[in-house]
Amino acid sequence: MKPPRLCVLVLSWSVLAAVAVGAAPEPTLGQKGKLLLEENFEAATVPKGWAKNTGVLAVSGGVLHASQLASDQHIAAFRKALPLQDCAIQLDLKFAGATMFNLGFDPAPGELKKKGHLFSLAITPTGWTITEHNDKADPNSKAVPHAKAATKFAPGEWFTLLLEVKGDRVVATVDGKEALRATAKDFQVKKPGLVFRVGGKDGQEVLVDNVKVWALE
Repeated sequence: MKPPRLCVLVLSWSVLAAVAVGAAPEPTLGQKGKLLLEENFEAATVPKGWAKNTGVLAVSGGVLHASQLASDQHIAAFRKALPLQDCAIQLDLKFAGATMFNLGFDPAPGELKKKGHLFSLAITPTGWTITEHNDKADPNSKAVPHAKAATKFAPGEWFTLLLEVKGDRVVATVDGKEALRATAKDFQVKKPGLVFRVGGKDGQEVLVDNVKVWALE
C-alpha cells in the first residue's frame, strides 16, 4: 500500500493579501468600463507618475507607504495624474499609525471658477466624510460636508475601498459597512487626476496597495 501523498500549498503575497482583505465591492452608479490604471507597487521605487508634494512616500514589500512629515508643516500630499470624469477607484488600505487618509480630486483647469480642491473622501479610524472643498480665492467660501458617518476602520487591518463618481453623485463603499453617499452639482466636472493626503505624526503611516481605476459607464 502506497503512503498518502503530502500536499503543499504555496500562496503568493498578492493572494494572501486578497484573502485577508476580502471581496471587493462592486459599483452601484454604473458599470466598469475601460481600465484606466492598475498599480500593485511591485517595483522597488515609487511608480512613475506618482508625484509627492509633501510628506514621505516610498514603496516597500510590494506596498505604498505614506506619512506626514512634521518639518513640512503641512499634511502629507501626493498625486497621480490621470484625466478622469465618471470613474470608479478601488484600492486596498491599512492604517499603520496614521490618523487620516484622504482621497479626492481637483477640478481640471477651466472647469470651474474656483481655486483649490474639488471634493474628497476623508477616512479616519473612527469615521469618514465626503466634503466639498471651499474656494481658496473667496474668503467667504466654506467647505461643505455632504455626508458623514461614525464608521470604524480598525488600525492594522486591510480593507478595500471603492469610490465612485458618476455625474453629480459620489458613493464610497467598504465591504461590510454602510455606504456613504453625496450629491453636488460641481462633482461632475473633469478631473486631472487623483489627490491623496495622509495625516499623523512622523513615521505614522497609511499603507496602500492594488490601486485600480475604471471609467464608469
